[in-house]
Amino acid sequence: MKRVLAIALGALISAATLVASEDWRGNNRLAGSVVDKSNGKPVAGAKLKLRIQKGEKGGPDVTSDGNGRWAILGISYGSWNIDVEAPGYDLRQIGPIQLAEGQRLPPIKIELDPHAAPAPVAAEAPAEPAHEEVKIGGVAVSKDVADAVEAGNRFITEQKYKEAVAEFEKAYPTLSSNISLKIALARAYYGAGDLKKAIVLLDEAYKANPADAPVAMLLANMLIEDGQTDRGKEVIEKLPTGSITDPTIYINMGIAAMNKKQPGVAVEYFTKAIGLDDKRHEGYYYRGLASLQMGKTKQAKPDLEKVVQLAPESAEAKDAKEYLKSIK
Repeated sequence: MKRVLAIALGALISAATLVASEDWRGNNRLAGSVVDKSNGKPVAGAKLKLRIQKGEKGGPDVTSDGNGRWAILGISYGSWNIDVEAPGYDLRQIGPIQLAEGQRLPPIKIELDPHAAPAPVAAEAPAEPAHEEVKIGGVAVSKDVADAVEAGNRFITEQKYKEAVAEFEKAYPTLSSNISLKIALARAYYGAGDLKKAIVLLDEAYKANPADAPVAMLLANMLIEDGQTDRGKEVIEKLPTGSITDPTIYINMGIAAMNKKQPGVAVEYFTKAIGLDDKRHEGYYYRGLASLQMGKTKQAKPDLEKVVQLAPESAEAKDAKEYLKSIK
């Protein structure tokens, strides 16, 4: 029996990938440098407060390193403001900066004006070793970890799932509590063919927030594919009314019921799928097969005809035409 999980996997993942509990968290990056406007020299230890203009206007803080550089990963797309302050300099406010999903902006150069009055002379502190401070989901990480996350995200986009697994696994020991990374690594495992590992991680993400519909639907799809139909059904039934907008989950549940020789139950699921999207031919196709499984050829005929009408060039339409030849 055919499965159609792959049809909606991309849509489900794109909504779930790097989901976080705060409005400002996401899968984007900003980076740049802070310099003295009067002489162009780097300003070390400048504090940058990044605040997104949505929700509760939250956001992370980051500090420039010994060379004035800074970077932040794990932020959402949207409109951002940045307040920059450093001892001996006037406050600088930047923004709004528009950041699109998946966009990598060039490094942002921020110039600070020295205070008009000279700051008191203090003993010069030893220079800090030059290093770039990066935060992911509010957690300071090494550049190696940040690079691994970024590489993993890139490989996911390129559908190089084994490579994505290798990169995400480098970062996971440091960010094992990061729900976004759990989801991303689960997706990579699934794409690489390791369904069991994908389910374990996605289940952890689901338990952290059972009301997250995209994660719940993705988990249910994986459970059904793994033969855990009852658990998949349980996950779906706990979602609030109206949460399911993609018919694929109902199609997969119907197929699982047919495999268990429960065509009557299958028809109910396929009918729900058609109710969500009456332009997708798969719901009609499988409901027609379920009706044939019950010996109800008169019920099957209009569904199979609908498949031919909606997707005449599809493999399902080819099968439907053969079934229709045998129905009088």
